[in-house]
Amino acid sequence: MSDKKIVAAPELKKLENNLNSITELCTISGLASVSADLITCLVAEKIGSGCYRSVYEYNLDPKYVIKIEPLNTNCNITEYLLWNEIRGLTGDLAWVKDWFAPVKWMSPNGRVLVMERTKQNYKKKKPTEIPKFMWDVKEDNFGWIGKKYVCHDYGQFYNFIHYSKAMQKVGNRW
Repeated sequence: MSDKKIVAAPELKKLENNLNSITELCTISGLASVSADLITCLVAEKIGSGCYRSVYEYNLDPKYVIKIEPLNTNCNITEYLLWNEIRGLTGDLAWVKDWFAPVKWMSPNGRVLVMERTKQNYKKKKPTEIPKFMWDVKEDNFGWIGKKYVCHDYGQFYNFIHYSKAMQKVGNRW
């Protein structure tokens, strides 16, 4: 394998700079014991799983979760791209950010995503309605971050998003 530098996504460049080369990355990742140590360093208790991903507490900071996507279903990539769009909304659309759990980081291949962790709080009164642009609206996909009731599973957006202020009941579509 050549040490020739290639133009890559900013995350990969950052990773490549940390490890000096793609060759070094391949060498390290090929060592099963090192891979296992890295995984156990990052991944703590399993919180849940769905059809495409498993979610774990982030061992280095329990305010976050790690979503691991073994198959290439693009759910992590969808969440990452959508969050990057949403976090930039300003003015009349700034309110949209309040409905989504923030994404902190995604691996270069999209298989690992770090997201702010939500909590279930049965003492807090949930909103009776959520924005109509939300797609997979089952209650399991929502939780609390502080005083905000947010969606923490938005990797399955199928429709073009028009950030309308129209609302709907939780559980309407699924």
